Amino acid sequence: MKRILSFALAAVMAFSLAGCGGVVSSTSFVDGTYRAEFRETDAYGWKDYVEVTIADGTLSEVVYDSVNEDGSRLKSQDESYKAEMEAIVGTYPAKYNKDLINQFIESGKVTSVDIVAGATESTGNFKTLIIAAMESAVNGTVETVIVENIEK
Repeated sequence: MKRILSFALAAVMAFSLAGCGGVVSSTSFVDGTYRAEFRETDAYGWKDYVEVTIADGTLSEVVYDSVNEDGSRLKSQDESYKAEMEAIVGTYPAKYNKDLINQFIESGKVTSVDIVAGATESTGNFKTLIIAAMESAVNGTVETVIVENIEK
């Protein structure tokens, strides 16, 4: 039930952004840096987050990554995680993070971000978090948005 509710909320937020044009260059954004992160770490000890920076009403930077439980390492820089994941599914965090960010920036719409093969869960996490961060950019709310983890 929680998973359905989380997905429904994400879909509503996506459509609300799409209803506003869903475009990443808009005067409706308030300049600043906005962050959204999951409340808890996942089963592997990582917590996904997104940071977006708006300058002159336009999206100027997007960061998507995961931090370990004590905040000392980024998943995109963890070489052992990269090697293990790449051997199994053919991709790794630094690669798929860049792909997801580029898709969002190029299209300007969350709904246009395609699932990255081998990173289905991360694609869903990115979409959920980018929606929350962009909502903050519309509202000008600079406090970190804490998002409930998506149940698997």
